[in-house]
Amino acid sequence: MNPSEIAILINSLVVLLSIVVAILTIRFVPVENKGYKLLFVLYILFWIPLMMCRQYTGTIAKEIVSPDKLNYYDYRMWLPMCAYGFIGIFWRPFADWFSYKRMNRKNIIYLALMISAITYIPFCCVQNLATNIIQSLGVGIGASMIGTYQLMFNEQYGKAKTFLTVSMLSIPPLIGDFISSSIQSVVTSIGSGGLQTYRWFWIIGLIITVIAFVLAFFVKENKKLMYQDNKYKMPIKTKNEWIYFVWICVLGSLIAFIRWANSGSIAQVSLQFYAQHLDGNLDKYSLYQGYLSLIFSFAQLFGGLITGLLLVNKIGKMWTFTIGCSCWIIYELLGTYIVNPYAYMGIHLLNGFSYGIVYNMILGFVLQRRFNTKKQSPMGIYQAVISLGIMVSNFYTGWLKSGPYGIGDFNEFKKVSQIVNWVVIAAIAVAWLVFMYTWLIEKWNYKHLWFHKKSNKKYT
Repeated sequence: MNPSEIAILINSLVVLLSIVVAILTIRFVPVENKGYKLLFVLYILFWIPLMMCRQYTGTIAKEIVSPDKLNYYDYRMWLPMCAYGFIGIFWRPFADWFSYKRMNRKNIIYLALMISAITYIPFCCVQNLATNIIQSLGVGIGASMIGTYQLMFNEQYGKAKTFLTVSMLSIPPLIGDFISSSIQSVVTSIGSGGLQTYRWFWIIGLIITVIAFVLAFFVKENKKLMYQDNKYKMPIKTKNEWIYFVWICVLGSLIAFIRWANSGSIAQVSLQFYAQHLDGNLDKYSLYQGYLSLIFSFAQLFGGLITGLLLVNKIGKMWTFTIGCSCWIIYELLGTYIVNPYAYMGIHLLNGFSYGIVYNMILGFVLQRRFNTKKQSPMGIYQAVISLGIMVSNFYTGWLKSGPYGIGDFNEFKKVSQIVNWVVIAAIAVAWLVFMYTWLIEKWNYKHLWFHKKSNKKYT
């Protein structure tokens, strides 16, 4: 079998395995209302184009901009990547407001799907800076819909089962990533490379987005259940509660920065440099680029599941978060010395595992809380803030790739890579300190806030 046939066979098995995992999840998850199954499938389809396209935004920018014209401040490299995080700052609060006005969360899902489809079309036809920015905005809008799906599932099916919602809805994006990684690998193995090959990701993504839009019509939503789950959530009223929420948002933004500063498009560029350093055969490793995301997502799924099902209950929140941060630091330290592409792919398991732990924990904390107003939700504000962290990390990595990363000199790349790793390690340390501070606030609130009185035990 030639390499293309092997890639098709392996990726077909990955897609089949993903479908089996999805079927087993919706078959055995402990939710009484069976309507959630269609929402679960819609969420998978919703995420496939997003996971497939967002990782190649930086690669596309590098193809559009001639490498010999790159410089440290070339806006053509970092602007498309920043657009992905920038749009989320405004879209998430708008999604909450729009859902409240219409008393319908499905409408905002329709709108996100339409905008995504419209923004993909120009890039399918012409690949330049403008269309790259436009499609990045569309992908960013879609990625910002995590909060809407979380709230919709929690209201319609989860109610008081906050961590069930977090665990359940952490699976569709990862299954979507498995499938999108397989599509990426098959397309790159068949195609000749370059913009004409990469644009097929957006063509396929457009087709899947249209299918998801049609499927959304069959998802039922009981409008009477909107905001009814608020009685199970802790209200943010006092000064201490607001301080706690603000620091949780800061923590989420730090985690987003760390995640996007050491994975995604930056990981693909790193793999290319390690492959070039090993034997100079980049084509040989082009098939593996799509698997970086697959490896990360598989480990993230495992980390997220054991967090909700085992670690938090057995050893508590503080030690669980400490384990996640420790594994992340180990990953970064290993990354400063590893120059082998295969070893680099291997340690990506540690990267995804750490993110799965810390991300799910923070998301659960946010989902357990509510504002007194229905026009905005803590989830919407939280995701708007973490979009800022994504935007900063994309500017940071885009700036690096437009300078030393774009030149092609391995020694210079390795020096800058080590700087990136140490900056990320510092961010992880700060994130751990912020978490310890919020953990102490939560302990204080648990003993003193009014909702822990005997007459209000439902909030404990």
